Amino acid sequence: MPKWLENFIKRLEEANKKNLGTGKLDCCDLNKQTKPSNNSKNK
Repeated sequence: MPKWLENFIKRLEEANKKNLGTGKLDCCDLNKQTKPSNNSKNK
């Protein structure tokens, strides 16, 4: 694997840990934590 690609993947991994934490990356769990409920939205 090229060195630049290894460096990119390492930086991406570090950024994901910083932004998302070390928990499970389940889309439903992530949306519950970051998005407010849409039930009270005016139609």
